[in-house]
Amino acid sequence: MDIIRGFGRLRLTRAPFWAQAAVVCVVFAIVGVVALDDYGTHVDESTQRRIAIVNADYIATGATDGLYQSDFRYYGVVIEIPLLLAERALGLQDSRPIYLTRHLLAHLFFIAGGFACGMLAYRMLGSRWAALFAMLMFMLHPRLYAHSFFNSKDVPFAALLLIALYLTHRAFRKDTLSAFLLCGIGVGLAINLRPFALVLPPMILAMRALDLWQASGRGERKHILTTAGVFTGSALAIVYIIHPHYWENPLRFIEDIQVASQYPVPAKNLFMGEIYGSDAVPWNYIPVWFAITAPPIALLLGAVGCAAVCWQGISRPLAALRFHILLLGCFVMPVVAVIALQSNTYNDWRHMYFLWAPFCLLAAVGLHRITNIRMEGGIWKIGARSPGWVRGGRLHMARRALAYGAAGAGLLTTLTAMAALHPHQQIYFNALVDAKTPGALVKRYDMGSSGTAQRQSLEYLLARYPHDTLRVWPKRDWFWDILPQKDRNRLITLENPHAADFYLLNNARWQWQLRQLQSAATGYYLHPRIDILDIQDQPPLHSIRAYGSVIASIAARDVEPYRAAYEDVAANGTPLARAEFDIYAYDGALYYLSADCPPPAPNRDAPRFFLHIAPADPADLPAAGREFGFENRDFRLSDRAAFFDGKCIHRQPLPDYPIERIRTGQFVVGEGRVWGVEFPAAR
Repeated sequence: MDIIRGFGRLRLTRAPFWAQAAVVCVVFAIVGVVALDDYGTHVDESTQRRIAIVNADYIATGATDGLYQSDFRYYGVVIEIPLLLAERALGLQDSRPIYLTRHLLAHLFFIAGGFACGMLAYRMLGSRWAALFAMLMFMLHPRLYAHSFFNSKDVPFAALLLIALYLTHRAFRKDTLSAFLLCGIGVGLAINLRPFALVLPPMILAMRALDLWQASGRGERKHILTTAGVFTGSALAIVYIIHPHYWENPLRFIEDIQVASQYPVPAKNLFMGEIYGSDAVPWNYIPVWFAITAPPIALLLGAVGCAAVCWQGISRPLAALRFHILLLGCFVMPVVAVIALQSNTYNDWRHMYFLWAPFCLLAAVGLHRITNIRMEGGIWKIGARSPGWVRGGRLHMARRALAYGAAGAGLLTTLTAMAALHPHQQIYFNALVDAKTPGALVKRYDMGSSGTAQRQSLEYLLARYPHDTLRVWPKRDWFWDILPQKDRNRLITLENPHAADFYLLNNARWQWQLRQLQSAATGYYLHPRIDILDIQDQPPLHSIRAYGSVIASIAARDVEPYRAAYEDVAANGTPLARAEFDIYAYDGALYYLSADCPPPAPNRDAPRFFLHIAPADPADLPAAGREFGFENRDFRLSDRAAFFDGKCIHRQPLPDYPIERIRTGQFVVGEGRVWGVEFPAAR
């Protein structure tokens, strides 16, 4: 026993903790590189990249069109600009290597945040095991781990917050001007990325004020005031320097804070079985989401850590616990602010993933407190009659081993769940919800994957039809931007669901795609036999499931109603013109039919269509084929019955369109409404 104990102590203590933490980070980096190409792209990724491009253009040329005429101005670029610089330094042009590079760098930054978490916990507690636990707990949160690849704002902010907290602890430990300068830079970078970091400066300055109150001499007070000024000045300077939106008017910072507190996104949330608007979620929305998606062992130890900080804050001097109180403030104050301000909230607690950073450190505090309860004093005092093995500390050692073993088992359980969900860890739930009854979760909580699961859906579709061109709805390029070029070339993405043959849905009932289908179905005049919403009642062609619920699926269009309706129009309609399409007037509407409508196989090279919009007056139906302008040339649309190469009619004059734009099926916009439908590019 003594030999084993001595061997463990030798191995554990010979290497400095930073080296041990670095080894853990290297292991995570290797696993991340191996898993890199398993993850899809997020709904916000293209927007985040566009933010970097707009700000880079402003820095390089002074062009403000894209910066001040969009919501791009409200987002910091402390992460996005480096990602864009890496992309351009490597000369990347194709979307696949661009997104893979972004995913890799974002994940490495997440690992750097884990390293900062471990180092901070070790500096705070002096315990290698507790510090390693905090580090692993941060990096093994299933949702944060998945988001660390494709989310370049929420998870990087959590990592950057940990770095800022480490620099803050270092500044108070060293108490030098350079240390407080670095602290200000770290806090300023965090504020640039997310205004939630504004909780840090008041608490840091309050800690300096406490030092000032306890200072004993004039020189010490002067030093404290100087370091406080250096911290404040460097933080403000960094916020201004690295946010181009503030260069012309620093007071725009106030506007950004106001917008951030009530960001106008009209989203819907499925929460505990009810649908809520993003501006009307219950007060417990964030706390419940946090509780049901965190690893259970972390919740338990985090609760112990919070209770320990509160208890010791009453019984011990404030100065001895000020950093613990800072962590508690970083965890509690943002939640209280969101509830008090009734902030616009959506997408589970994704925008507050940074709460996990201070919570991991509080959990490490809880673990450290449990493993360091002594048996010889206070409420644990047993007395002189206690057996020698108790007074000798063996029970204490057994309790430490039990606590660390339970923590390790909890992490191992979480790791097992992550492996089972891979690569969809972003929908992880713990045992606090019913995850065993098939279909139960999807009826109570949002399980949308923000488009990331659609990569696997498309890969299935491409594998099933290896030689065909596939017409897919909806037109959301981020679903397939990370696919190889040869696969993207076989996908035709469509805005109009009636022109598609396959439909990508997040899940069967609650997602926004079905609402879009409903909207699109009423925007066109269809044959009565066709109801596009019938696809939700069909068995899916392929489904991706988790916890017994569908998180993404592919539905295929039933061609028989289209074929029957085609035959009805061809038999009973009035032919008006014959060209690339047969044009019929039927039941007060124009119908454009092709000989291959719908084709029997999934190869969609042949253009075909079957529907269109009824004109306001049937007299506006063109009388001759010449008015349809099917010649392969540029032409002006008629101001009597404007149309779009057999795709759209509209009663107002439309501008000139080159034939290539018409052939590729781009939309015409008139009087605030989109008219038209998608067509594939000409063969």
